[in-house]
Amino acid sequence: MKGVAWSILVMGLSLVVIIIAYVMFGHIGPSFSAERINVQQAELRQEYGLPAQEVIRNQSILLTPPSLRTLNQTTASG
Repeated sequence: MKGVAWSILVMGLSLVVIIIAYVMFGHIGPSFSAERINVQQAELRQEYGLPAQEVIRNQSILLTPPSLRTLNQTTASG
């Protein structure tokens, strides 16, 4: 019985730690990831001497996988 009690206590404390971390740092969200990728791509393009590329800010395009973007654009326009 003590093993079960300790297990429940550890799980409860783990949840408390997760909730405290979430409250302290907050929800970052997908916009942080998208912005970080844009910064990384710009840095790498500059480092390797590649031409600059337009940054996509349209959320509907960002939510579409890159492999399907050309399909959606051709069917929408054609």
